[in-house]
Amino acid sequence: MDMPPTLDPSCFKRDDHCRSSSPRLNMSPASPSSPASPASPENSPLSGGAAPTSLDSVSDRLAEAARYAVLGRVLPGLRHDVASSMQPVRMLLMVLERRVQNPAPDLAAIIKNVMSLSALTKQAAADCMAVLGWTDSSEDFRVSLRVGVDQAARLLALELSENALALVNGVADDSATAPESFFRSVFIGALLAFCDQHAAGGALEVRFEDAAADSDSGGRLQLQLLPSDAVKSPASPDGVRKPRMIGWADVQAMAISCGVKMAQGDGWLTLDLPRP
Repeated sequence: MDMPPTLDPSCFKRDDHCRSSSPRLNMSPASPSSPASPASPENSPLSGGAAPTSLDSVSDRLAEAARYAVLGRVLPGLRHDVASSMQPVRMLLMVLERRVQNPAPDLAAIIKNVMSLSALTKQAAADCMAVLGWTDSSEDFRVSLRVGVDQAARLLALELSENALALVNGVADDSATAPESFFRSVFIGALLAFCDQHAAGGALEVRFEDAAADSDSGGRLQLQLLPSDAVKSPASPDGVRKPRMIGWADVQAMAISCGVKMAQGDGWLTLDLPRP
């Protein structure tokens, strides 16, 4: 029978060599200048990184959250635009399929359908790319104020209708321009805030005032709610499910990120645009 190995008593001797080569735990508190431990909450992989400390970074986070909320609200309209662009292509494909399966196909008609299908496909692809580009609007690309208001009204037609709001575009054709990102964040967010924060329907009038020559502003865009007893009452908030309500704080955060000065009161909103 094998005997168990015996331990050499010398291995328990704490000489200098053992103390220098053995791993030891450092139980002393860390100094204030020492770097944070990898297990600290600031560096934990579940914390998502260090929290923003400056006011600028907090404002940027609020504006980003507001833009995502606005995007979630306009997604049904964007999805409808994509479906509308693809519907003619689908219908023509069905016609072309029936003609090809005919025992005596009409080659001239098939060629004509193929040419039409090619044109419709190119147009549908361009429309889909425009919808995708909506999520990445360029601040350098400027659009007319009147055109931007019309585009926003068309995109939010269902939202405005559900809240019994009629958008009145009072901006002149020769008005100033604004960045595309302004319309796709601040202005659309303001329209959604009017839909969410006001229970009574009516007319929402949009006007523009030119700035004085010595002013730092590029002009003032005004939104005024004109209640009307003739319109039908808007849908109940409990009956309409929305991904997220848009508040005036959301509009303010996006306006700050775009360099726009905002003022808001009961049934009105002003947006002072920056100079180009």
